[in-house]
Amino acid sequence: MFGRFSLKATHLKCFGEEAQGFEELKLINLIIGRNNSGKSTLVDLLHQATLKEVAFTEVHSRKGAPPPALLTTTLVGEPAITRAFPSSTSGGPINGNHYEFGKRFINGELTVRLGKGDAHEFVGFRPVTDAAVPQSSLADYPEQNLLVTQRPERNPLKGKVFWRLAAERDIVEEPDAQNGALEVFSNGRGITNMLQAYLNKSYLPSELVQDTLLSALNEVFGPDASFISLTAQMHRSNLWELYLVEKGKGRIALSQSGSGLKTIIHALCYIHLLPHQSGKPLSEYVFAFEELENNLHPAMQRRLLNYIAKKARENQFIAFFTTHSSVAIDLFNTQADAQIVHVTHDGAQARCQTVKAYIEQSGVLDDLDVRASDLLQSNGVIWVEGPSDRIYINRWIDLWSGGQFKEGSHYQCVFYGGRLLAHLSAGTDGDPEAEGVSILRVNRNAAVLIDSDKRTTDSEINATKKRVCQEIEDVGGYAWVTDGREIENYLPMGLIGRWLERDLGSISTGPFDSFFDHLNTIVPLLGDKEAKRKPMLAEQLSRMTTREDLAGVPNLSARLDALCCSLRAWNQMAS
Repeated sequence: MFGRFSLKATHLKCFGEEAQGFEELKLINLIIGRNNSGKSTLVDLLHQATLKEVAFTEVHSRKGAPPPALLTTTLVGEPAITRAFPSSTSGGPINGNHYEFGKRFINGELTVRLGKGDAHEFVGFRPVTDAAVPQSSLADYPEQNLLVTQRPERNPLKGKVFWRLAAERDIVEEPDAQNGALEVFSNGRGITNMLQAYLNKSYLPSELVQDTLLSALNEVFGPDASFISLTAQMHRSNLWELYLVEKGKGRIALSQSGSGLKTIIHALCYIHLLPHQSGKPLSEYVFAFEELENNLHPAMQRRLLNYIAKKARENQFIAFFTTHSSVAIDLFNTQADAQIVHVTHDGAQARCQTVKAYIEQSGVLDDLDVRASDLLQSNGVIWVEGPSDRIYINRWIDLWSGGQFKEGSHYQCVFYGGRLLAHLSAGTDGDPEAEGVSILRVNRNAAVLIDSDKRTTDSEINATKKRVCQEIEDVGGYAWVTDGREIENYLPMGLIGRWLERDLGSISTGPFDSFFDHLNTIVPLLGDKEAKRKPMLAEQLSRMTTREDLAGVPNLSARLDALCCSLRAWNQMAS
C-alpha cells in the first residue's frame, strides 16, 4: 500500500527528548498500553500527519515550543534521488555530475520535520550502512536537493480523511440538523441524525442503511441476533429516535439498547456512510477506533474487528485501534499486515515499542501455549516450566507478600515447557548474540524459575540454563535456579506429613534426591502415581501450605524476598 516510513514526535505531551511513535505503519495497527500511558497521544500525532499543516502548539508541548512531528523515509532506488540529482546536470553547487554525487544517498534515511504544505524542515540524513557517505559530503551537499526528494506522496497519511471514534461515546435522540448539515462527532453525536436523514431524505440513498449497513450489522451480530429493519421516527419533542426490529423480539428503541450495539452501529456508520458524505473512497480514510471492546462480549469483539479488518483489506484504508483487549491482541498478533505498538509510561515519560518477538516467533510460542496478551498486558512475566510450578509459585508469593500480589493483576505466569527453554533469550534488540524469542522484547519485566535438575551438590546446570540466567541478570531481571533438584524439593516434610495424615518423624529428603522416589519410600507406588498428576498434587499441597512452612525451608526465604522485591518494582510499589 505504501513504502516504509517512520512517524514520531518529541516533547509531545507525555513524550520526552527521545522521539517516540511508529517505526512504520501497516494496514492494521494496534496501540496497547495501560490507562494514561500515552495511547491517545499517538492518535493525536496520526491526526496531525494527515493535515496540510501540522498544528501542534505550545499547549501540546512539554518544553514550551510547538513539538516537532518527524517523518523519516527511505530513499529507495534511483527514482528517489534522480529528481534531486539529475544525471543531465553538472556543476553549480555540486562539483561534478549531480547524479554521480547523489547516488550515494540511495536507500538512506531522510528525516524531516513536517510543516505547512510541503515546506518540510530538514532534520538529518542517515546513509545506508553498507554504503557509508563520507562525512565531508554530508556537510557539503545542498539540503534543499534532498528536500526535493521528500515528495508529498512520501507521507502516505497526508491529505487522508481522519476520523476518530472516541472511547467515551453514545448514540442518543437528536433534533433535525439545521440547514440539513450532517455533522458527526467522535463521541457519537450526529449519528442518529445522519441515519434518519439517509432513511428519510429523498436525495440520499436509503439503501446504504436499509441494505448495506443492516447487512453489516447482522454479519457482526450473527448468530446472536438477526435484525430485520432499521427505522427512524420523530417524537413529539421533535427529537429523532432510531428503532431496530429484531427477529422474534419486535421493535426496540436504540436509546434503550446496550452500549455495545451502539458502538457497532457507530463503527459501521464510519465505514459505510462517511465515504458517501465526503464523496471520497474508503482508501482515502484513516480511522482511529478507541477501545471498541467496551461493553462488547469477546465473541462480538472478534466479529467486529474481523469485519473492520476485512473492509480495510478490501478498500485499503488504514485502521488504528487503541485497546486493552486480549481478543484484539491475540487476533492480530500473527497477521502480516498488522502490528502491535506497546506504549509504556515510567512515571516521567512515555515510550513506544513495536512488538516483534511474538509475531516473528509465534510458532515457538504456540508450542508453549503462550498468548500475546498474557505477555504484553502484564506488569511483569514470571516464566515457569509448567502448571505445577505456577501453582506453587502463586501460593508462595501470596503467602510471602501477605496477599499483596495476585497473578493477572500484578504479574503473569507463562510456561516455557522444559526443553523449550532453549528457545528463550533475554538478549535486547540489536544484540547479535540473542537467539530465539527475546523475553525482554515481549515484556521488559521478567523473572525465570528454573529447576536445576542437579543430582549432587557438585553437579553443574546446563549451558542453556546458564545462558538464560546470565542474560536475565544482565538486564536487571531475576533468575531463580532451584537450590535443590526441582521445585518440589522445597516442600517441607511437615507439610507432606499433614497431607498424608501421618507422623513422618525423622524422615527427610535430600535436596538433590527425587521427591517422587522419596514418596515411594513412604507409601509404595505413591510417588509414581503423583508424578503423573503433578498439578493436582500441587493444588492439594498449596492449599495446606502456611507461611511458617516456607520460612523453615533453607534458602527459600531469600528467594521469595528477591522475587517479591522484583514484583514491587514492576508494579511501582514502595519497598
